[in-house]
Amino acid sequence: MKKSSIGWLFAVITLAVLLAVSVILGVTGYFSSVTYLASPSDLVVGDNVSIAVKENESSVASFTFDGGYLPNETIPHVIQINGGLLNKDVKVRVKAEIFGLNEKTAFDFVTTSHFEKAEDGYYYYDETLPIGSKITFSNYCIIPENNFQSGEKYILTVVVETIDAEKSGEIWQN
Repeated sequence: MKKSSIGWLFAVITLAVLLAVSVILGVTGYFSSVTYLASPSDLVVGDNVSIAVKENESSVASFTFDGGYLPNETIPHVIQINGGLLNKDVKVRVKAEIFGLNEKTAFDFVTTSHFEKAEDGYYYYDETLPIGSKITFSNYCIIPENNFQSGEKYILTVVVETIDAEKSGEIWQN
């Protein structure tokens, strides 16, 4: 064999092996899991956040947290609702859910005195949110009892819904 054909054969075999390894790792999800676990998040459970709201819309903030927290652990986590973009007074309700689990799991909060949790899983604000004001929804979050894996990351999503104060009784349960 000539030297040039040995070089080509070596290059083809090397490229074939690299292609096979890439396909195997890609199919098993290895690349995406490494990227997901190593990715920094803008919002982490324990950070303070202000969620800006508009009337008759939903606003969302998502946080990542590590599965290493203990069940019923209380974490300082201030969530404020900012009505600076409002054109009229609104009623507010808040709900939170965890993504990354097989079953649906609700997240609990130590809320301020004006929020009360209803049977539908929402926390309702007992007053109207005036134009341009800011209210504090919670000061602490409570890790639910679940089978969190310590090496995994989960996503906590907080949804703040607003509705025109005059129409809230017609549409919302509370």
